[in-house]
Amino acid sequence: MTPAEIVVIAVAGFVAGTINAVAGGGSLLSFPALLWLGLPPLAANVTNTVGLLPGYLGTAVAYRRELVGQRRLAVLGGLIALVGAGMGAALLLLLPPDAFTRAVPFLLVGGCVLIVVQPKLSRLLRARTGAEGARPLWAYAGILVAGAYGAYFGAGLGVLLFAVLATVLNQALQEVNAIKGWLSLLINTLAAVAFAVFGPVHWAAVLVLASTSLAGGHLGGRLARRLSDRVLRLGVLTIGIASAGWLVATS
Repeated sequence: MTPAEIVVIAVAGFVAGTINAVAGGGSLLSFPALLWLGLPPLAANVTNTVGLLPGYLGTAVAYRRELVGQRRLAVLGGLIALVGAGMGAALLLLLPPDAFTRAVPFLLVGGCVLIVVQPKLSRLLRARTGAEGARPLWAYAGILVAGAYGAYFGAGLGVLLFAVLATVLNQALQEVNAIKGWLSLLINTLAAVAFAVFGPVHWAAVLVLASTSLAGGHLGGRLARRLSDRVLRLGVLTIGIASAGWLVATS
């Protein structure tokens, strides 16, 4: 890579890591940057997944305090997320590239709608099932789908996870964001390992993305922890709408 290309990829990795920590959708910056570098779409996708992995680690470290007390959800939800991620990684490597991505904008729009109606919907669910009743089935089903989606494409994964978890969990949004970051780390770890072994990864770009996304993820996590629930919800919603619009425009 030329010095100019290194700078562009480095900046994209840092900003993507920061955005992923707050809401998700950072791939919508780093993925086009890799396409600009000249990588084919499949190679850009798998390189992006491997390169942004350290950013999710930085976010999880920044949010470690909010994970305290969520061990059951973190463990069981994590196992389900890994199953979903395995399915998504297999789909990416075995199916035509556009077989699933056509549905991505609609998934993101659905996630945005969930974020808007989440407070009222959460109250209705708790009134019908009790504070804990809605958690296992809907949360884990959503995690499974998000795991498959995240490993297959990844853009907007955090938006979908945040929307589903915030709707069905009776927790503060910062705690939801913490578990979202943890599950995103697991999903992308499995996908990154699969792609590193079987995918056409561009390792020079990975080295640049990895270092800058780690810094961006840690910084973004520290910033996100300071946001109020209202600002955090608005940030996720804004990024989700922008992500869906970008995908529709470029599809």
